[in-house]
Amino acid sequence: MTVAGAIRRRRAPRPHLPLFVLVLLFSTLTPRTSALRVPLRQAATLVSLSHSLLSRVAITRAARGDAAAAARVRRIASLLSSRGAWGLGWDYLRHYAFSSATGCGLSCAAAASRLIAAAAEASRLRSATDAAQWMRLHYGDIRDAAAQLLNGLLLAFSEEGPLREVFMDIKWEVEEGELLKDCLEVGAKDLKGLLVIAKDLFAGVSRTSTQHSEL
Repeated sequence: MTVAGAIRRRRAPRPHLPLFVLVLLFSTLTPRTSALRVPLRQAATLVSLSHSLLSRVAITRAARGDAAAAARVRRIASLLSSRGAWGLGWDYLRHYAFSSATGCGLSCAAAASRLIAAAAEASRLRSATDAAQWMRLHYGDIRDAAAQLLNGLLLAFSEEGPLREVFMDIKWEVEEGELLKDCLEVGAKDLKGLLVIAKDLFAGVSRTSTQHSEL
């Protein structure tokens, strides 16, 4: 065996779980004082799906020659990568894991439901003509639902940091960069999947908030 090979064999393997996941695991083991507590598996899946979808949007934008728009979305995706999730996890632990903030609960869940229905309908469209017509008829309504959802998230994640930065960047892209349209075009089913997870999280936040108000 060569020296280099021996060194490689002795080198500790890189951890598979980013700090974001470890932080959420830690926070679930502490006393339940925060209404913003989220389940580990759902949060990890949500981050992974979001990263995958945004990465494909960046590729699509680059393919049609819009390098600046592709770079903006690629930057958001990098914040949701394994490396970027370290910063998200620390931000969550520092500002929200033990906070008494209530999140956006039912209002965000209602907005997510509207977006889920739209994504499900868009995923059934078979031709570019049908998709273009459907987008003209419905895009304004679903963009309003997305704005409602993101405004609620910005109220919940009110402290300056990576989590708020992600939601602010996504909000700008939805309002100015037609991000929602791109997501529906490249991955309506994946968008629906991550929204279903998000809705479950919002519903859980709402139940936790109700329990806190009754104590």
